[in-house]
Amino acid sequence: GMQGMGGMQGMGGMQGMGGMQGMGGMSGMGAGDMQRMQMMGRMRGMSGGSFLSSLPGFPGASHIYHVGATNHFLDHADHLGLTTEQRAQLAAIHEADTLEQASLSRSIEEAEQELWSLTASDEPDAAAIESKVREIANLQVEQRLAFIRGVGSAAQVLTDPQRQRLAGSSDPSLAPDQPAHQH
Repeated sequence: GMQGMGGMQGMGGMQGMGGMQGMGGMSGMGAGDMQRMQMMGRMRGMSGGSFLSSLPGFPGASHIYHVGATNHFLDHADHLGLTTEQRAQLAAIHEADTLEQASLSRSIEEAEQELWSLTASDEPDAAAIESKVREIANLQVEQRLAFIRGVGSAAQVLTDPQRQRLAGSSDPSLAPDQPAHQH
């Protein structure tokens, strides 16, 4: 692997995805670059231009994003008493996020390979290298934010009592194997 790739680190594997602001002009862009730009544009359009503005909050359930980072809460299924419907919803979110993370990882790897080629030149083009480094950083930001949004979506599938149970502040009369009421 290339050094700039980084593993699933930081917030439980929440690498990032970024935009292509550092790309400079559109000349010399490949089909993959255009597809990434189109995907990012659609994602920005859905969120009104700010990636984090639509993240759900869960008062009284601190660290909910951290707890769900490992497996979109599926690893807590028994403790939470997830219903069959909740398990299916969380599995679908987990699968979609896994696919998105893999796609973004491929985009980052492609950009890293392009950077490798740029830096292997007899006469490196500093502007092209800077542009590629910024592209990679932006893709990493995009990837990380996508993961955070996915965990937020998964947290919305849980009921308030389930989220409180994860935070350690649930009603003790609600046994771990009893599903909470859906709202």
